[in-house]
This record gives sequence, C-alpha cells and structure tokens, in this order.
Amino acid sequence: MNRTIYNLLKKNIIGAKLEMFVAALDLGTTGCRTFIFDLAGTIIASDYQEWRSFYPSPSFVEQDANAWWESIKTTIEKAIKKSGIDKTEIVSLSVTNQRETIVPVDKDGNPLHNALVWQDRRTVNQVEYIKAKIGIDKIYKTTGLTIDPYFSATKILWFKDKKPEIYQKTHKFLLVSDFIIYKLTGKFCTDYSNASRTMLFDINNLKYSEEIASEMEIDLDKMPDTFESGVDIGEIVTEETLFDKKTLVVTGAGDQQSAALGVGVVSPGEIKCTTGTGSFILAYLKQPKFDPEKRVLCSCHAVPGAWIQEASIFTTGAVLRWFRDELGLAECQAAQEGQDPYEIISSEAENSSIGANGILLIPHFVGAGAPHWNPFAKGLVFGLSLGHERKDLYRAVLEGVAYEIRKNIEVFKNLGIEPKELMLTGGGSRSDFWNQIYADVLGITCVRNIIEESTSLGAAILAASGAGLFPDIAKAAENLCKVDKKWLPNDNRHKQYEKFYNLSYEIYNILNSKSIYKKFNDLTLPKDSE
Repeated sequence: MNRTIYNLLKKNIIGAKLEMFVAALDLGTTGCRTFIFDLAGTIIASDYQEWRSFYPSPSFVEQDANAWWESIKTTIEKAIKKSGIDKTEIVSLSVTNQRETIVPVDKDGNPLHNALVWQDRRTVNQVEYIKAKIGIDKIYKTTGLTIDPYFSATKILWFKDKKPEIYQKTHKFLLVSDFIIYKLTGKFCTDYSNASRTMLFDINNLKYSEEIASEMEIDLDKMPDTFESGVDIGEIVTEETLFDKKTLVVTGAGDQQSAALGVGVVSPGEIKCTTGTGSFILAYLKQPKFDPEKRVLCSCHAVPGAWIQEASIFTTGAVLRWFRDELGLAECQAAQEGQDPYEIISSEAENSSIGANGILLIPHFVGAGAPHWNPFAKGLVFGLSLGHERKDLYRAVLEGVAYEIRKNIEVFKNLGIEPKELMLTGGGSRSDFWNQIYADVLGITCVRNIIEESTSLGAAILAASGAGLFPDIAKAAENLCKVDKKWLPNDNRHKQYEKFYNLSYEIYNILNSKSIYKKFNDLTLPKDSE
C-alpha cells in the first residue's frame, strides 16, 4: 500500500471526505515562499519573506543558510494559518530552490560558512584551473555544463583552496533545498535536476562522475545522495515547523526545471523563459543534447527520464531592481502609497520610444551567462546624453534583457529547437508591456499562464506525485497549465528592433575581442580573490 494512503487511513481522512492539499516551499535568490495548493492546482494560501545577501566585495555574493531556515519556518506557519485548513490535510510537500548556491555543513547540518550564492564570481581562478587540468570538452560532454563560476564545483574548489580548514570539517556540501530537506527529515539528499547543476554530475549515467571529482580532487563523500524528482524520502522529524510530522517530504527540483514543469514544458518543442533575478530559457529534451559550440547547457529535467536544454542569463530582473533601488526614488515613494513600483516603471518605459530613445543596455552586471559565458563581462549603458530621462533608462533595461534572450533563442534554433510560442513565467511576466517587447524583439508569440507561480506549481505537482496522488507527472502538468494571455509580434516593430539587437551584439563582440572586459577586471580584482 502507498505510504500516503496508509497515512490518510490512519488520519481518518479517507471516508471523512476531507480535502487533500500539498505544500510547495520555494526558496529563491531574494527570499522564500510557502504555498498551499489543492489538487486542482489552485493556490489556497501563501506567504513570502525576504532575506539579505552579503557582498564582501562587489562580485562576491553570500547568504546565511540559517536565515533560509528561519524564513521558511515563518512562511510555513503563516501560510498554514492563512489557509484555514487542518495541517493534517497537507499530505506532502516538496522544495524548489535557487540552484548552484552551496553551503558547507557539519554532521549535524550546521553551516560552517556563509553560502556562496550562484551569482558569486570569486572563483575565476578555480575556473581557469579546471579549464587547464580537465578541459572544457570533457566537462561539457559529461556534465552538460560549461566551466564557469556559476556552478557549484568551482565554489567547493574555492573552499578547498582558500578555506582548507572548512573543507576538511565539511561533512556535506549542500544546495539550498538540500539544506531545508535535511532540516525537515535529517537526511542528506538532493535530486537529479539540482545535482546536474553542480558540475560534478554525469547527466548521461545519472550519477556523480568519479572521474571529474577525482581530477578536481573533490571528495564525493561530501556530496548528498541523489534521487529522481518526485520521490518520497520520508516524514518530517523536526518539531520546529507547523507541519504535521506525518507529512511526506518529496524530492523537488531546481527552480528552473520546476518552473518548466509548472508551465507544461513536458514534451518536445515546448520552451519557456522565466524572468526573476535572472532569465532562464528551457526547452524539453527526450535525451541529452550537446551544443558543439557549448553556448547553451543540458541538465536533468524535473520530469523523470527527460532532460532540458537551458540558457542562463544571470542578471535581468536584478538589473531592473538595481535601477529601481538606485535611481527610482519617485517609484519607491509611490510604492509606499500602495502602488507597485514595477508597474510605474513599466508605464514610464512605455512612454519612451523603440530603442529607448537611443540607449542600449547590456545587462551583464555579474558577468555574462549564455551564450557568452564570460565571467569578466560588465554591465554597459551605451548612448547616454543629457537629454535622456529615467523612462529611457527603464526601457533600455527591458529591451536589453530581450536582446539577451533573443541571442539564446537563436542558438536554440540552430540546434533544431524551433519555438512556436515562448511561455513566459516569473515576476517579469507580470508586465504586459515587457511581454510585448519580448514578442516584438523575438518575432514569436509569447504566452503567460493563468498561474504565474509556475515554479511553486511544479513543486506542488512533484509533491502530489511523490505521495501517489498524481500517477503521471507530465499529464498532471498538462491538465493544470492553462493559458491566460498571448502577445503577438508586430512585424514593423520587429524590423526596428532587429537593428538595435544587431548593434548590441556588435558592441559586446568588439569589447570582448579586444579583451577590454579582462583588462578592466584585472584592474579592479579584489586582492582576496587571488
């Protein structure tokens, strides 16, 4: 008998005709959310709490893992109380998370250092070491990843090189969801989708690569056990949350794979773009597919037996947030009066012209991800003059992000992935105007689903599946994902954007070919990263 059904019988839920619910714990880059879903995919209640990132230097990004736990406990309690349901009716939960972020812990799960966040760029020396010792080809063909500070292995190697005492004391190096799962269950485990972002996981054979780890001299005993997404791994053992201890904990997925599941990317030809802190474009694959030029990546999907082609753009929504915080005083003041500052920013941007009245913005604020993979790249605003206004800068951000997304869509097309529609998710998809810019720049129809919180919906689907409530993960996603609105491309605007897109790409290529980024990095490199 399925353990969930057994537990429901014990609780007398079956026969009493009480409803069943699942929870999704979504731990992002800037904060966490707890969602309570019913089995129709409706959000019953949710709660959100932000946390701090720490910047020991401009390119270093850290977080306190204990803050993750304290924050998620708070949102769990508030979400359950808001829901008005009996906590025993929540039969299972799953965790989705910001990927690549790594924290070393001791045998009792206590953090030994702040977590190094996926955005952290301190590991450029470790990147060069891996390139020289192992080579880009071997890493890519084994792990599906390029060699970049983005990925967990470079961060683990940094601890080994720069903090050897911490490396030696470390029992496990955990990703964000792994840390929360340990707190809930006392077990050190992760799922394939998250493990496939560490640069230590063989995506062809679905296990850690002993060869890669050996060449890096990283001890695989320090990594958590791996499982498919949607697997029941145990009941809750802690007394610290409001969950009933009979609630099942189910392996989740990395936030982007979970979002892909949550918008229905469950068959060939389907593709999505999530814009939050960064933008992440994922397409469904039946088997691993490798780009000969290594511009885009391949990782494990949240759907067992499937993979995804992925392009990761590090800073997109984060750039808009930076402009909001540093230049958007008026918008922030309006927010205190109940207005959403991003809605005001979007409205102001709409009053600028195509091409942002002559401004081009390249959003490489923490280096460039796909398709460039340039850790030395910097953000650039080109074309500023005294006549420009904030509205032009805001529009330049929206358009600059769209140009980066188009670069990667073109790569996908070169690899035989032809998107008829692009499913838009994440906080950025709330802006109808930004969505129209995407459609016009890309020249393809863009779609937004009814449930915006696709990452959490994906986690909820996994939670229900792991509890035996959904027999087929892919079919569940197809049934729950419904379209809210579409944006069709305008041919005239697409032609205008084509010129700006090409010029933006040319500016980047000129700076990179002349090693301007590298030279500037060498001038400004913090001494403690050497």
